[in-house]
Amino acid sequence: MPRIPGEMLILAALQVALAEGPSWSPLRVALDCQTQARVDACTYVRGSLDAMDVVAVVPLSEAQVVLHLNATTAATTDFVHLRAVSDPRSGVPGAPSSFEQDVEVDYRTAVDEQRAALDPALLRVLAPYLSLAVPGAVRVTVTTPAGVQVASKTSPWSFSTWAGGYGSWSQDYKAFSGWAGMSVAHITNSDAQEIWVNYDRSIELQPSLVVGTTEVALASDTSAVVGGSTASWLLSKHWAVGANAGAGHDDPEGQYLATARLRAGVEYDLFPSDDPRGNVLAIAWLVGGQADWYNVTNTLGQDRAIFPTQLLVGSGSLRVDKVTLTVDLSARAQLYPFFQRYLLSASVETDLTLGDHVDLSVQVDATEQAIPGPSAIDASNYEEVTRASYAQPLQVQGWFSLRFHWDNTNSARNNRFNAVENVDVTGGL
Repeated sequence: MPRIPGEMLILAALQVALAEGPSWSPLRVALDCQTQARVDACTYVRGSLDAMDVVAVVPLSEAQVVLHLNATTAATTDFVHLRAVSDPRSGVPGAPSSFEQDVEVDYRTAVDEQRAALDPALLRVLAPYLSLAVPGAVRVTVTTPAGVQVASKTSPWSFSTWAGGYGSWSQDYKAFSGWAGMSVAHITNSDAQEIWVNYDRSIELQPSLVVGTTEVALASDTSAVVGGSTASWLLSKHWAVGANAGAGHDDPEGQYLATARLRAGVEYDLFPSDDPRGNVLAIAWLVGGQADWYNVTNTLGQDRAIFPTQLLVGSGSLRVDKVTLTVDLSARAQLYPFFQRYLLSASVETDLTLGDHVDLSVQVDATEQAIPGPSAIDASNYEEVTRASYAQPLQVQGWFSLRFHWDNTNSARNNRFNAVENVDVTGGL
């Protein structure tokens, strides 16, 4: 066989390469769905990304661009926020470090309409990166829409109702719990008002406990009806005034035969009320009064009480790409006599992506309080003993989760046998 010179081989390879066109590789994108609302935006966006030949969905450790998806809700609209982030050192050279797009989606519309609303925003947020990473992949046109622009008809009013329940039955053990409620709200960009009411009841029937010759009934029947109302009016981009009211009633073993409270005050928030990521950094102070009627005489010898109150609340929820920090602090107190009744509570929650393979979630709730409890408890009454826990002076709860993950490098999806995975392996046989 005659030998082909090396120059001819190189020339043939160049001719094949030119015939096939210049080489390129898809833009590597990691999708980070941080919050979901009523519209399944994460699934729609993931499907659209998978359908693009010029995009490859990859794990976080291999991404040139990280696409963060957040959503907030108001009335019938989900506000979806898309934020693309590219590290200047390992991302797309010359591309912006971040680029954002917002889209409003009506959750009541059909799935195809919801996806059709999301796709243009997804293309816009990826365009700056695709145009540099995959030259020729993006074409831009500017057109003037035909017809006359018509504002959509909307209403600031909303109404919702809910109901649910749980039950279990066996020969000697029976349990049921149910709840139902409703709310009416009026929301505009400058003011918001809402009123709601909820009723719940839980019944548990089980054999009594016999201690010596004493029989202690373990059955319980608890119920409560509560309601509230909140109203606020914006004074500026950061300041607002408002008020809130609440009332409730417990069953005879609960704390309140009836209670009512009303407060009004002012709030300052560093972020606007329509921040696309739902960020909040606010402090509010309210003063008012409270009236209580108790089912059992408390440790202060009171069957009822009326007293002035104040409420100081600090709330922060910040999301910056891979880090979410939420802090809620509140101080409620009787104005006079001071420290006769007070409640200090703090809640801290954080979600943190530690590198490419570790996620950390931590939440701690703590409450320090002085609440007059019942003056006397029948130790043989199971329900009366368990229901008195509301007056414990210190309550602390905490959760943490540390997740190590090495995601599949091709980022393929497969939902077969998911239902089988959820079968209880310890129940029955």
